[in-house]
Order: sequence, then structure tokens, then C-alpha cells
Amino acid sequence: QHYPKIREEILSVYESGSLSKNARLDSEGLHTAGEWRELNILNSGRVEPKAMHLLPYTSKVVFALNDATSMVHGGSKVSVMEPGTVVRPHTGKTNARLRIHLGIHIPDGAFLRVNNETRTWEEGKCTVIDDSYVHEVWHEGNEKRIVLIVDVWHLEMDLGQREDSIKEPQLKEMYQYYYDDRRMALVRQGVPDKFIPESFISEDG
Repeated sequence: QHYPKIREEILSVYESGSLSKNARLDSEGLHTAGEWRELNILNSGRVEPKAMHLLPYTSKVVFALNDATSMVHGGSKVSVMEPGTVVRPHTGKTNARLRIHLGIHIPDGAFLRVNNETRTWEEGKCTVIDDSYVHEVWHEGNEKRIVLIVDVWHLEMDLGQREDSIKEPQLKEMYQYYYDDRRMALVRQGVPDKFIPESFISEDG
């Protein structure tokens, strides 16, 4: 039910130039050709104010997903890949998460390979991957490819295993904030009331 508004908002911000202006280029040396930018909404549990104000509707939907806000091993972001981009084979930093890709603007010629399985994205549909497996992306099309990426906790991990996977004290503290009081965890970071969801969704209820 949220997809049409999310897509409209992200495409509007892209067409205005604000998304590219505020999104970061790949800083890990993962792409070997083209241009790949990402605008973080959440990063290791921390709210990114620029994205929140650029994408208020999308941010509020993401904030409602407790398995996303508390995912301190990853984040949520808008990923923009220009034609001709190649992302070399690589692995994510942990198997504690699953990565959800929601197709926003998917032209022909954009592909994702995880292990030996190759597929493309579909607008309005989610592709879920375990990015601890080797994966790569290439874009042979003629238009930008845009997806909303949301990292969540791996479904096979219980609450104790999640907490045990967090070694850094600051990240463990951030994680605990979300489970003590989800709303207050956002308020602590200066999130205005208008961006705070009326209710929250999580696997543990």
C-alpha cells in the first residue's frame, strides 16, 4: 500500500537533482565502471537527517520497521546506478542480516548475481538476498536503476543471537535503545514527531 507514494517521492527527488547531490559515491572501491550513489536513510541504527527531510514518507515507513531501525550491522538507503556501472564480486560484512531490495525504477539490462543465480529486479516487488554470499551487479541498460535497500535481521536469529553478534559497545547501546523504547530511540536522535510512526512492526511483536 505504501509503494506508489514511496516510488513517487524517490523519483521526484531524483529528477530534481537533490538525490544525486546528497547521495554518496561508492567509497569502498566496489564498482569498477560507471557511477553508483547511495543515500542513507539509516546507517548502523543512526538516522540520517538529510535523507529524512528529502524523503519524509519513505523514511517514516522505514522507521516503522523495527528489524530495520535496530539493524546496526547495516542500514537502509536509496541506491542509484547509472548505465554502464559494474560492481565487482564481493561479500557483505556479516551473515546476521538479510538485504531487501525494493524496485523503484528498473530498466532493461540491470542484473544482480548472488552465487550462481542471476536475476533482475521488478518495480514494486522485493528481492531478498543474503549478501554474505558472493554477489555482483552490472548495468547494461540506458536508464538509471533505482532501488530502495532495507537491511533487516536474519530471520533465523533470535533476540539473544542478535545481541551476541554486536561487539562494539556503541552499536550494542543503539540496538538496546530500539528494544527498550522504539519511539524514544528516534526522539533521542532528534527525529521530529511528524516523522515518527504511529505504530511499529517487528518479527518479535
